[in-house]
Amino acid sequence: MTKHAFPAAVLLGVFAFCGASFAEEHKTGDTKTIILPGGAEMEMIWCEPGSFMMGSDVEERGRSSDETRHEVVLRRGFWLGKYEVTQSQWRSVMNGNRSKFRGDKRPEDSVSWFDCQVFLQRVNAKFQGVARLPTEAEWEYACRAGSDKPISGGENIDDVAWYAGNACGITEPVGLKNPNAWGFYDMHGNVLEWCSDWYSQLGKEKAVDPRGPMFGSFRVLRGGCWFFYERDCRSAYRMRRDPDIRNCLYGFRLLLEEID
Repeated sequence: MTKHAFPAAVLLGVFAFCGASFAEEHKTGDTKTIILPGGAEMEMIWCEPGSFMMGSDVEERGRSSDETRHEVVLRRGFWLGKYEVTQSQWRSVMNGNRSKFRGDKRPEDSVSWFDCQVFLQRVNAKFQGVARLPTEAEWEYACRAGSDKPISGGENIDDVAWYAGNACGITEPVGLKNPNAWGFYDMHGNVLEWCSDWYSQLGKEKAVDPRGPMFGSFRVLRGGCWFFYERDCRSAYRMRRDPDIRNCLYGFRLLLEEID
């Protein structure tokens, strides 16, 4: 298939627009509210630089062979959406709605990886800064929130996720389950979340700021969804799909890079 590349955008002053600055000192769990094109608000949570063990233990129930456990170091902090991008936020930026399961507070579904890029380009055009999808390492770091357990945020998946065991064949409004230790909601279940990486096997060696391979055939999705059982909603679960595909299982979460 044809390989696609998108130029990096430079987003300056996004938080100046909201009366704040990236230059402030932040700690994990701090929150900011940004104003998207069209006027919708979005809550963001700060993740400090740090390290964690990515992937799953060989004895983890439900694990797949592509979840090789290894140390990852992230040298820069980032802001990540407290929730998945909702339909009201998508409509604010895109002036439309692709979702199958309608509701302003439900996550935007039925979006391809390329649809996400159009959303990000419009956000970056307004704010003149760096908005993107998280890498899968950044996503898993935020999902785990310091936990090495398969499900983060509770002992029981029903406490934190909409999945095949409790969803009624549909997405649910964001934020109804318990958050994880850093304050993120719906990292497990509800909709699968696109990441920026091309899919590849994970290595065993320590990785610093990994962004995946330069080229590939499939992009990565994380987190499981309302249609999946618990084993496929784990922190380490990895799914790969063609970036052109739209499906009512697929959504995403917005990341804003730290600006010096």
